[in-house]
Amino acid sequence: MAYKHHEECPAPVCAGDPEPDYKKNVIWYAGEMVCQLKPFQKFQKKQIQINKEMKKGTFRNTDTPFTAFDLENKLI
Repeated sequence: MAYKHHEECPAPVCAGDPEPDYKKNVIWYAGEMVCQLKPFQKFQKKQIQINKEMKKGTFRNTDTPFTAFDLENKLI
């Protein structure tokens, strides 16, 4: 049986999600876990950047939900 990353991934948005619309339907908040499936997609890189800003205290939209689509296509 093939390994299915999404079945064990603790991140809310998993890059291995088989759901075709997961990038528009699954939400993520700043500070939550980031999927570690490589190669990193654009939304994962943005999540890592946001989480670094959270640790420094410079990210302000802490209560805003984001989708992978938002992270890849909007200025955040």
